[in-house]
Amino acid sequence: MVVFSGWFLVTIMAPLTLPVIGLLVLRLLPIPGPPSGLKVMTTVKDGQLGWAVIAMGASAIYELWGAKESHKFVPGWGGGALGALIFVMLSAILVAACGAAFSTPLLDTASGGAKAWAKHYKLFVFSAIMTTAAAFLYTCIHFSLSP
Repeated sequence: MVVFSGWFLVTIMAPLTLPVIGLLVLRLLPIPGPPSGLKVMTTVKDGQLGWAVIAMGASAIYELWGAKESHKFVPGWGGGALGALIFVMLSAILVAACGAAFSTPLLDTASGGAKAWAKHYKLFVFSAIMTTAAAFLYTCIHFSLSP
């Protein structure tokens, strides 16, 4: 359990949370500019989590490839996981690229409910789902290949 917790914190959680923590630290400094730029949603609203998906997917594929090359045990579901990772990574590339090209404005209020919020921040919602899928696949692959 300790190995899982440490690996998960360092490999999955740190890359996802440290940019947000950095932004929160910036809020403490007297930086000129619009305060809307320092909102946490600014860091993820345009599908920026897609970049983390690509990194996690690449790491998982590297682990699968390395296990195969060194003739280690690769689970039977490894091929399906590889296909799912490639699909998630390609989707993440599109989401991250769309977010970079077409920025989503920040909502002023949370009126309209969760459905309206999710519709407005659709790139964030989709990238969060892909991030969860990539983290799950990477975790399953990593711990199925560990000695």
